[in-house]
Amino acid sequence: MSTHHAHHAHHLRRPAMRREHFEQTALWIASRQEADGLLPWARDGKMDPWDHAHAAMGLAASGCHEAAQQALRWLARHQERDGGWPMELRGREIVESTRQTNHAAYIATAAWYLQTAEPDILFLAEIWPVVKRAIDFVVAHQLPCGGIAWAVTADGRPWQAPLVTGSSSVHGSLVCAIRIAERLGRPQPAWVVARERLADLLCTDIGRFDKVDLAEPVGRHSMDWYYPILGGALRGAAARARLQAPEHVDLYVEEGVGCRCVADQPWYTVAETCELVLALDAAGLESRARQVFSWVHPLRTPEGGYWTGVTHPARELYPEGEQTPWTAATVMLAADVLEGRSPTANFFRELAGDEFVRESAVVDVVEVAAPAEA
Repeated sequence: MSTHHAHHAHHLRRPAMRREHFEQTALWIASRQEADGLLPWARDGKMDPWDHAHAAMGLAASGCHEAAQQALRWLARHQERDGGWPMELRGREIVESTRQTNHAAYIATAAWYLQTAEPDILFLAEIWPVVKRAIDFVVAHQLPCGGIAWAVTADGRPWQAPLVTGSSSVHGSLVCAIRIAERLGRPQPAWVVARERLADLLCTDIGRFDKVDLAEPVGRHSMDWYYPILGGALRGAAARARLQAPEHVDLYVEEGVGCRCVADQPWYTVAETCELVLALDAAGLESRARQVFSWVHPLRTPEGGYWTGVTHPARELYPEGEQTPWTAATVMLAADVLEGRSPTANFFRELAGDEFVRESAVVDVVEVAAPAEA
């Protein structure tokens, strides 16, 4: 074996994150959970439904299933009548009542993640009515182009713009929701059609998202770059091309530091860096994913949490003193896929929903194959 291959084999054996660190981070997240299941950003701090569900996935990744289920039960108790959730609460008070579609959809991702980590069909059946209301709310706000309206204001008016990150996240959630529906024997054909339309838009006309009237330009957030892969819509060569395109890499990535949150600020965040790791791994770029993951270790705290982000080159923590459960959870999810040994290790790779074969595609294949047989 050449020294290069010997080094490579050793590199593959080295854990992405030490087991005791992984378990300590799980305990750190659990220590931030309140008695009723709520996972706020900080003690007495704000919460939003997406980050809360994401933190629950971190708990599930480490085997804290009861705590993860309690977090989803909290969402069940606080769901609005239309199926959504207010986008920000502080304590138990609603701070911002606008309901984001990607927030609502994400309970399906969390519920399927819990089911993947430790199958529990009774809990899946218990959470099903909440998932159904949430996904029906999301699908009802699909636009003619196939994208998903970003949000619904307090007075019930949809914000007509589709966001590339939000719609990409919804795609992954629809895949999970369809799997939940099928596992429970309650297929939802309308969800399947909605996912197909959304995937078509993300795969064939992603430039459509540039034509929306928004306060912030498309592409300011690094999430706009990698979320089409993270959410499962883009895979294979198209995913690798997008993730490796110099115009994106040069804009968002600082080698040895991490991934920026936004293109116009020197702020590198642990959550975005670890989501990029998940996207790289899902696209088959595992060695790059491992390299990028190694950059977040300096932002770990002695208690097992992670600072939200750091500026570069000044190396100042920003926001100062902030550690959130969802940031720590994203580190755990990235470590889990890189280790590749748990039931959830393939979760993000499998968000493409490849098993939902389109009937039209099957017909096309038969028609093409017929002359060859003759």
